[in-house]
Amino acid sequence: MRSLLNKKQTNRLILAGLVILFVFFLYYLIKYIKFYLIIHNAKPYTSNGFKTIPLLQEDFNTVTWLIHMYPPMHNAGAEWMAHAMNNSLVSSNYKVNVVLNSAALSEFERIHIIDKHKRDLVDSAILHSSLLISHLDMEPQAVQTAAIAKRPMVLIMHNNYRKHFLQEFIRVLPKNLYLIHNSYWLKEYYSQFNIPSIVVYPPVYWKEYNVETTREYVTLINLNSNKGGRILYNIAKEMPDVKFLGVKGGYDGQIIKNGLPNLTYIENTPYIQSVYAKTDILLVPSKEESWGRVAVEAMSSGIPVIAHPTPGLLESCGSAGIFCDRDDTAAWIREIHRLKNDATWREEISQRCLERAKELEPKKQLDEMAKWLSTLKWRE
Repeated sequence: MRSLLNKKQTNRLILAGLVILFVFFLYYLIKYIKFYLIIHNAKPYTSNGFKTIPLLQEDFNTVTWLIHMYPPMHNAGAEWMAHAMNNSLVSSNYKVNVVLNSAALSEFERIHIIDKHKRDLVDSAILHSSLLISHLDMEPQAVQTAAIAKRPMVLIMHNNYRKHFLQEFIRVLPKNLYLIHNSYWLKEYYSQFNIPSIVVYPPVYWKEYNVETTREYVTLINLNSNKGGRILYNIAKEMPDVKFLGVKGGYDGQIIKNGLPNLTYIENTPYIQSVYAKTDILLVPSKEESWGRVAVEAMSSGIPVIAHPTPGLLESCGSAGIFCDRDDTAAWIREIHRLKNDATWREEISQRCLERAKELEPKKQLDEMAKWLSTLKWRE
């Protein structure tokens, strides 16, 4: 009898396991189908009556971005990277258009801005572009647009979340998809796709960010969960004699916890140099960071950077960075104390930071990017 009961219990467990496996399979199948439909049913930027033509010779040096937001309306790393790239392209005799989901400006620092709802202007910009560029949210729509317009599509890789996307994009544009990676570790990460690509670090001209600082605050820029808004509060709570500054970011929910007299919060700003002018130490406790533009900006003023060792921050900061696990509050406190109390150590780190920022001067990479883009032609 006992053997029969054990057999029944075993069968029930096996059946329950199979049901759970089936539910998981069904869940991920539905999830993939939804993802597939989003990619392949994405609406292009072009109007219904759009008809493409072969590229005209006078349009060889015109490029159009199809993205969601852009400075000065939106101030985040990916958008400022795009703008720095565009300024360099304009200096290399390119004409650059940026099509946005909503645009209050028609021009920003020599870059033409177009609201995507102005379909005639969008059609004309795409028709007279040698290639299209996109990143992040608007990639599916941009890829569909490139297929219709028969223009090469360049995607900027800012993170390591795009493998599923690339698998589908290759099906839409098998011969006309190109990538710009913001770091070498990302280039290696996506190497399995064999998509033609180059690396362009998020451009930071160190002289533009080299400011005199009052060394008033230990600073965190962007207070969302990934960037470490809660970690800033936890550190500040344990160091009441040190002044901390939290700068609101341009995206995702910001973690604001009031009640500490030594922790000040300020609004997001397009003039980030004003923040560095008050900063003694920059904290970058990001859980995920593919590069870390703010770290390079701060290092341009010789500001020491304490960071969580993501692949991107290890690559951007190099030997100039001080690295702590984001969950080890005691380690962050220890490194802040050392920088505050050991003048010789701080000066050594400050010099390393400035040297690293100078090593990352972007002109060479940007010049190579302009030449590379000029070689991209539509392939049937």
